[in-house]
Amino acid sequence: MMEGPKKVVSVLLSLIVLSAGFLDYWSYSQAFHTEPGIWMDVVGGTADAPNQYRVGVIDTAYFLAQHTHLSLRYMLTVLDVIAGFIALFVLFLVLRRSTVYREAGRTGQWFGAAGFVVLVQFYLAWLLWYQRPETLPTAAILALAVLLLAVPLRVGTAMVGFLLLAVAQGFVRADVAFALHAGILLVCLTPLGRGFALQRGVQASTSVVSLLMVVGIQYWLMRWMFPQTGYGRTAVFQLLLNLSSAASWIPFWLFMGPFAWTVWMVVRRRERMEAAGVGVLAGALIFLGMWLVVGRVKEVRIFLPFALALAPLTVELAMQRFLPVRVDAPSGSL
Repeated sequence: MMEGPKKVVSVLLSLIVLSAGFLDYWSYSQAFHTEPGIWMDVVGGTADAPNQYRVGVIDTAYFLAQHTHLSLRYMLTVLDVIAGFIALFVLFLVLRRSTVYREAGRTGQWFGAAGFVVLVQFYLAWLLWYQRPETLPTAAILALAVLLLAVPLRVGTAMVGFLLLAVAQGFVRADVAFALHAGILLVCLTPLGRGFALQRGVQASTSVVSLLMVVGIQYWLMRWMFPQTGYGRTAVFQLLLNLSSAASWIPFWLFMGPFAWTVWMVVRRRERMEAAGVGVLAGALIFLGMWLVVGRVKEVRIFLPFALALAPLTVELAMQRFLPVRVDAPSGSL
């Protein structure tokens, strides 16, 4: 009997992560060569907002660098490679456990696996476009959240997992966790909310607590840890600047093509969709609105963690759209 695509894809994903890590290292090295003290203002608590409120990755890398006697650029690369492995392999696991993938047959599974590899490679190609250390760690945290949404675990284990991820994300990028759990809450209000691994009421309660924790961490960082931090010469609201620069939208539309197709397929509602993917999609749409208002639209790596987290959903929709996959929708799916 022919082997499935798991082993081949595992090798390819490993090569993709290591290749991205290699380029990542040289990008960090160039940044440190140009500005030797880069990101040390975050460690010292003197950086401008919002960078000063995203201390999780920088402080962790600095602590490890001090105790391993490695330079900061090496440790940032190591954290990115670890996060890349977690993100890609967890998301591939979520895809392989989906009903669409399992019922697709051998040919369909190879198609889905190939689509997943191409999609994640496309997204990671944008990693160095306005590079930031928190991008891949955020993708890893989001991937683990998708796993908890999709894979049934003991209730206590899943709840603790969500809360721990919320705490970690609160120190890395609180806005991502806020958008994710706001989206999950919206889905919990619909019949699709029955399709989460946790019961709908338990998932909603867990997301509410996660939201409160994330907001609390952000408030603590802003008002107690770094009350002196300001935005410097950077405007808080970027919407008018985004709208006034046509060139800024070129990378946006290039990067957002797969996401736009995914949203279009969900709006059409002709394919089967599982709750976990739709929950992440709802959070991604909320985050998209936040990004366009307070972020620079050309910095597409801002959206990269959500784009990667949606890769399983995009591939599942493509399998149903382009292959003769017919799966009866279980309770809690569209």
